[in-house]
Amino acid sequence: MNENINSRRNFLIGVSSLAGLLVAKAASAGMGPLTGQHHTLAPEANRQAFDRNLLQGKAQIPEIPVETHEGKWVKLYADLVRDRVVTLNYMSIGNEEHFPICQNLVKVAQKLGDRLGKEVHMISITSDPEHDTADRLQAFAERIGAPPGWFFVRAADRDNAIVSARLYRHGRKPDPHTRMDLVHYGNAGIGLWAAFPATIQPEDATLRLMSVMNGKPSNGTLKQAGPRRLDEVGPSFNNRIANI
Repeated sequence: MNENINSRRNFLIGVSSLAGLLVAKAASAGMGPLTGQHHTLAPEANRQAFDRNLLQGKAQIPEIPVETHEGKWVKLYADLVRDRVVTLNYMSIGNEEHFPICQNLVKVAQKLGDRLGKEVHMISITSDPEHDTADRLQAFAERIGAPPGWFFVRAADRDNAIVSARLYRHGRKPDPHTRMDLVHYGNAGIGLWAAFPATIQPEDATLRLMSVMNGKPSNGTLKQAGPRRLDEVGPSFNNRIANI
């Protein structure tokens, strides 16, 4: 029994050391945002600096290199997700006519107003990186009126598959007769995540995002989270928004 416990302890120590080594190698590679690289995905030498098998933080989001619509190479988790309240969704310019995910998210962005880019950020990952270059994503963002704080990004096919598997594949066989595009949202700093359908009403999407935003210290009476009490007046989900 003791021998098994010691073996397991040594194994876990080894795993922890390996993870630390991978992080150290990534840091020493100087993986800051890269600028001026359009139309081509990150060189293999740069991609090797990322450990695709290491899920990051409480959010457990894979770390991959992505190119933003501004033509900058950044790290998906460390630069766009870590310690932030974010939305994450897949899209493609070619499919937007038939599946207008971003058109609906524009209305959500408008509801958020000044909070977007400060208290919450939006990340849309193209599922067609071959055709959706940084320049095309930039033009698309301008065409739909995407405000600052909303990032359109592209990644290599295999990196796309890693993030897609993390967000959308849950071990169940999908129904071929239905299609529902999900928008994931959460507070990466505390590891609180959920999702809503892309066809959600913008008002409801905004309420859900506000429910995971970082609140302010309360000087008054604390409110119970969840739906309002039956004997209280106000919106059904008034109490899920704390100190907004």
